[in-house]
Amino acid sequence: MTAPRTYKYNSELAPKGFPREFDAHIYFDDSTRSFAASLREKALSAFQGQQVFTGELIPDAVGPHTQPMFEINFPRPLFTDVVLWLVRERGDLSVLVHQLTGDDHYDHTQAALRMGPQVALNYAAL
Repeated sequence: MTAPRTYKYNSELAPKGFPREFDAHIYFDDSTRSFAASLREKALSAFQGQQVFTGELIPDAVGPHTQPMFEINFPRPLFTDVVLWLVRERGDLSVLVHQLTGDDHYDHTQAALRMGPQVALNYAAL
């Protein structure tokens, strides 16, 4: 029997010292996977050379996230640029943007901004 694959969050993949002040979780499912992959590539291009880290597609639910997703991490000075880009480019995908204060429950609830239909979170995983 094969062990379940574990996926790393951007916090584990971002370059050392990367200023992670905000996360954007961009959710997808089987029917929107190709659009999400395309959006990820667009993000890599749009924010090239800036302090924006775009993670890999995570094809399974992980942590509190109940759907596949990918993350975009960014510092406070780029909040407006990244969020407005997501507003324009996300299509029908759901997005959760949240601050990173160190309090995961607060970050995913009160310090969160949602675009599109809300994806239920597993708060017990926080």
